[in-house]
Amino acid sequence: MVFKIIVIILFIANIVALGAALRALLKDQTDSSGKTVKYLTVRVILAVALLAVVAVGLITGQLGASAPWLSY
Repeated sequence: MVFKIIVIILFIANIVALGAALRALLKDQTDSSGKTVKYLTVRVILAVALLAVVAVGLITGQLGASAPWLSY
């Protein structure tokens, strides 16, 4: 259950960081301060963390695939 909550939090944080980067890009078209790059760097770090949490969850068995077309 903890892994699912962490995945949801990381996913939402990833979407928020992407929105913040878009807002910074639209607000300052020249991007002289580099805010867009900073926000996108945060997004990449969050995406890597999300992938790592999902991988650890799948390896440990805390997360699993429950798609109807997967029959084990």
